[in-house]
Amino acid sequence: MNNSTRKYNLDLRRYYRIPAVQTSLTLVLSLFVMTIFLVFALRPTIVSIVTLKKTIIESESKLEKLDAKVLNLQKAATQLESVKSFLPTLNTNIPNGGAMYSPLSSTIEALSIQNQTQLDSESLGPTLLFSRLLSPFVPNKNQSVVLLPFNIRIVGDYNNVNTFLTKLLSMERIITIDTISIEKEVDSKNEATNVALNISGNAYYLADEALLEKSMTSSKGSK
Repeated sequence: MNNSTRKYNLDLRRYYRIPAVQTSLTLVLSLFVMTIFLVFALRPTIVSIVTLKKTIIESESKLEKLDAKVLNLQKAATQLESVKSFLPTLNTNIPNGGAMYSPLSSTIEALSIQNQTQLDSESLGPTLLFSRLLSPFVPNKNQSVVLLPFNIRIVGDYNNVNTFLTKLLSMERIITIDTISIEKEVDSKNEATNVALNISGNAYYLADEALLEKSMTSSKGSK
């Protein structure tokens, strides 16, 4: 070791022997150790605070979304109350419990009798009558309006046939007419006595078409 190094070490020893320096060094080392312990002690708390703050922000965002949903549900409930009295009529116009073959067929038969005409033929398109596995008629967001094709042939006096058609179009069950044709009916003596009215169109009902296709039967509901 050279002279300059020895002198430097000696000066350091003398310096560290000064009471003020020893006190300051002890204080610095104590503070350093305390800082290390504080960091390790407070780290879980800091992490928890950061995590909690993040959770609070996410919760506030979810709460805003829930408030928006509640507001929408309240609006929907208000709208439902305003149209509730019309639902029975709507369900009659466009049934939501299936194609309702029998009520439609019975109404057509009754109109024919009331107007003194003869229901020569009637056919209704195919639809699901019953399924234990699928329920396409249970109300859900996937329901839509499904067409039920029909064909009717009515024979009678022209005025009576015309009245039948008028009342058919004004019955509660909504229908649309695609084609109408009128032709003369002749008796055994080839004399025109009545007319025949041929009607084709569609009635409607609500169903989940995807489920309906899966469980569709081949029944045509013909008479």
